[in-house]
Amino acid sequence: MRLEVRVSFAYGERAVLKGVEFTAERGELLAIIGPNGAGKSTLLKVMVGILRPRGSVRLDGRDLLSMRPPERARLITYVPQSSFPEFAFTIEEFVEMGAYATRGNVEAALKRVGLWERRKEPVTNLSGGEYQLALVARALAQGSEAILLDEPTSHLDINHALVVMELLKTLKEEKIIVTVLHDLNLALRYADRLVLLKGGEKYWEGKPGELKPETIEEVYGVRARIAEVDGHRVLIAGI
Repeated sequence: MRLEVRVSFAYGERAVLKGVEFTAERGELLAIIGPNGAGKSTLLKVMVGILRPRGSVRLDGRDLLSMRPPERARLITYVPQSSFPEFAFTIEEFVEMGAYATRGNVEAALKRVGLWERRKEPVTNLSGGEYQLALVARALAQGSEAILLDEPTSHLDINHALVVMELLKTLKEEKIIVTVLHDLNLALRYADRLVLLKGGEKYWEGKPGELKPETIEEVYGVRARIAEVDGHRVLIAGI
């Protein structure tokens, strides 16, 4: 299973994405990183058809952007940055809101994220980390081949951030997983491959072990050092 992306996008005369090209495959977790304003969230939105770019997004050769939204939604799912729900739907009802979800895959999705036993509780009872798991469950219930996530660990404590990333690590064996991450240490620890954006362009692409401190300095404008701690690469900024 292979996702191929070649896109540009502009708001009027203002170019936001400039010829961004990369691929993502099942079996790897691809993280999109870069400073604020680099175009990361816009990239996910054009990949899923919320915004209409120039270029193409293909899944195993199928042109996703030429499909009608219901057809495309069966192949690719978008999990936006979480905003907590205002209405007290049950957790099960909330997950069922995922387009085309059936009761069978709602149950499987909730069991996968550990929320099945709490399915009758109001979704407003969930903590921020648990709510993020419910969002992932809703994406899983849709049954698509690829899941795009926009900063799934934002505003989470480190424990819940690790729970979410461990879940994505297991899901990559079944689906294409592409996620925007602000936390570079989570990206270094969990991603199999990184796409680094700067000013709407792909500035660097490679494996986490290949990322150099000088590249971080060039893109983020801060001095950086990368150390090895307990078998994981750790970014130390401002040194």
